[in-house]
This record gives sequence, C-alpha cells and structure tokens, in this order.
Amino acid sequence: MASLGAYVGLLLLGGVALGLAAAAVAGPTPEEYAAKVGPDAKIIPPGELSIDGRKVICGKRPTVLDNKLDDYGAAYPGFLILNPKLLARVSMPVKLWIHAHECGHQYRGPDEETADCFAVQRGRRQGWLTPEGLEEVCKFISPAKGDSMHFSGSHRCEAMRKCYTDREVK
Repeated sequence: MASLGAYVGLLLLGGVALGLAAAAVAGPTPEEYAAKVGPDAKIIPPGELSIDGRKVICGKRPTVLDNKLDDYGAAYPGFLILNPKLLARVSMPVKLWIHAHECGHQYRGPDEETADCFAVQRGRRQGWLTPEGLEEVCKFISPAKGDSMHFSGSHRCEAMRKCYTDREVK
C-alpha cells in the first residue's frame, strides 16, 4: 500500500501534467506569436483596430497583423491574427466578416459553422452586413473545398443565409 506522501506526490505530478497540457493547448501569447513571426508582425491592442477606417472590436482581445499568415485570418485563444496583404484583395463586407468570424472563435469556440453564424449575426446587428454584403461573403467562400475543419463554401453559405435571418443569437 502506497504511503500518503507518495499519493500526494502523484496528485501533484498529475496536476503539473494537466497544467502543462492546458498550456500546450492554449497556444502562444500575442507577444510570443509576433516574436516568432518576426519584426513585420504588429500587435494592435484591444479596441484600436480599424479596417479601412472602420473601428472593429473583439472584446478585450488584441489582433496581430501578420503579412506572412497563410490565410486571411486565424485565431488563437486570447487573440486574433489578420493578414493585411490578403485582406487588401477583398471587399469591405468580406474583410469585416473575416474579422468577426475570427472573433467568433474567441467567444463560441473552434466550430467553423458557429463562428460563421456569429459573424453574420454580428454584422446584421451592427449594420455592416446587408443581404448584398452576405452575397459578397458567399461569393468569396463558395469556391472553398471542404476539409477536416471546414464544410465546403457552398454548404457554409447556405448555413450563413439561414443564420443571418435567425433572430435568435447564436
């Protein structure tokens, strides 16, 4: 039979392991991410980001601008990442939707369809996403093929159209 000291030691070791696992899942801080990307990455404090002159906010989360990101946007727990070079290629409703989608991951978790719904409902409520703007978003994502994280663009678009008209906040 193990001693009480050995049992407590195992509990402490298990707690440390769980803490390390949680840290690994959490990802880097914005500062760690920016340092890894290099000197071109820029951290924008919460509430200070503007997209084409329009202020956008994702609660108290900062945004890292990363021209080397291999997508338009991404999210780690606690911060968003946007690629300004790629965003320069799309319309204003699409830019704002991308930001809101990544913000949706902050509040609703990793599910892509839920983040899509968060974004279109936020856009509708804030007045920057009209039915025409939603069609621009759909045109933007429709060519996308499905993968392990995303449904196809046309499937996502169909779900977003339904979510846009749903008055129950998702």
